[in-house]
Amino acid sequence: MKKYILYSLILATAWACTKTLEFNDNGVGNLIVLNSIISPDSCVSGSISQSTSILKDNRYGGFIDGAVELYENGTKVSQINSLYGNFRFTDIKPKPGVTYRIVVSSNGKQAEAETTVPDQVSLISVDTATISNEWGGKNLSCNIKFHDSADEDFYRIIITDESMVRFTNFKDSVKTRYFIYQYSNSINSDDPVFKSVYNNFGSDIIDIGPENSYGIFPDDYFQGKDYSIQAQTSDFNRHNGYATDSVNYFNHQVYSRRIIQVQKLSKGYYNYMKYLNLYTYYRDNPFAEPVPVYSNVNGGAGIFASFNDASKFTIEKI
Repeated sequence: MKKYILYSLILATAWACTKTLEFNDNGVGNLIVLNSIISPDSCVSGSISQSTSILKDNRYGGFIDGAVELYENGTKVSQINSLYGNFRFTDIKPKPGVTYRIVVSSNGKQAEAETTVPDQVSLISVDTATISNEWGGKNLSCNIKFHDSADEDFYRIIITDESMVRFTNFKDSVKTRYFIYQYSNSINSDDPVFKSVYNNFGSDIIDIGPENSYGIFPDDYFQGKDYSIQAQTSDFNRHNGYATDSVNYFNHQVYSRRIIQVQKLSKGYYNYMKYLNLYTYYRDNPFAEPVPVYSNVNGGAGIFASFNDASKFTIEKI
């Protein structure tokens, strides 16, 4: 009986502490939202949309059109109008070390942002080895060594599986098609640079906090020095089932390759991924503090950032 009385008192206290707050989100509604990530291996492109009230049933404001100006080291180099919210400067590829600024004008409003494209990573060596894991499978172990500059730098490591499959259909008439499949692999590493991104707390058994899902890290521990990173991922096994045949069709794996990329990121891109991961981790937790996603757009929202992924190492299986 005492237990039920205690529960009743707790519920009564909770109801007594309820307070209605007026909420006005005029400051975050109807903003220009600019999203563009650029790199030297592709032309400058992105999208423009509009924010809306979180109180509306449809929380997506939709794409909008407007004038998009592009500046290179402070000099205007081109201007186009977006189409269905998308824009693409087909004749302009970003250059390393150059600062780009985008200015968007739409419906009497203006938003702008800038980013400096990083130089490529000075990759010294990539050593790989296949090792057995505790579940009887195989892991690919990587030792990546690179040189860091004296400036403040930010990095990301991506390991991707890519394979091409030839599909031939003998039914009715012979038709051959080629498909390319790409999958990003999760990275396992005890290197302190990965752990330094988030200040997780907890015991050795329970670690409370997000994993470094994007494989990003700053150069705080090794600024201006050579550094080696140890990382592991699952070995080639994703496309073994594609080499099958029957009366009507035949599948053949033409090649399978693994691509190890060591990217250098702009500070804005690093912060964007860092806080996007935090937002994804805590957004459904009613007891966590709200995590705003990073934005470097003045007069609006979104992200305009850059990276350089010219440093790649490829392992192929023909």
